[in-house]
Amino acid sequence: MVNNEKLDSGSFEDKKAQDSLLLEKINRLEEENKGLKEAIKNLMNDELTGLKRRAFFIEKSEQDLLSVISSEKQETENRKEGFKDISFLFCDIDYFKTINDEYGHGFGDEILKEIALIIKKSVRGSDTVCRWGGEEMTVSLLGADENKAMEIAEELRKNVNDNVAVKYVTDPKYSGLKVSLSIGVSSFEPGVSFEELIKRADEAMYWAKEKGRNKVVKYSDFLKNKEK
Repeated sequence: MVNNEKLDSGSFEDKKAQDSLLLEKINRLEEENKGLKEAIKNLMNDELTGLKRRAFFIEKSEQDLLSVISSEKQETENRKEGFKDISFLFCDIDYFKTINDEYGHGFGDEILKEIALIIKKSVRGSDTVCRWGGEEMTVSLLGADENKAMEIAEELRKNVNDNVAVKYVTDPKYSGLKVSLSIGVSSFEPGVSFEELIKRADEAMYWAKEKGRNKVVKYSDFLKNKEK
């Protein structure tokens, strides 16, 4: 039987009002979610360079190291799954204090941003890049053994050396500007913690500075020199 009753106009208006309130609530939640995502991004990323903050890098690197340790265990059980290596780069901008003193902290900030961008472009999408503090930056290379890490680090060093200072050569004010990186490399060893691995990369980086700066040094070479 067909119902010929007209649709109640009051019910229609009530439904329309409810839909309007629902849409308003959805839009508000989307805005709040957008704000939350932005807040999380700000907590994770360094404001100046856009690189990951130190706390995030440490947590992510420790998780990645655990996955490598787990893969190593699976390998001994004849199960080939996951990544089997991880390496870390510890990078420091050479003579950065001199850059700040001679050209100003604003210019120093621009150099930091340029180098951060070059590092992100020089590494792989799966790698994690961090502003460790000041002019120090670190990179986690999941799946990279020592040889691969050295290859990536050398490309990174060369890209910074060849592409930053050259942008300012036409301005006499920056005629003496030199921008380069010293980089230390450490790689996974069974039983070695993340804290120790990043310390090793840091020690190798300082030896790169002692050797004249603008160099890449792996921890194994630093250790050999230390034991002489």
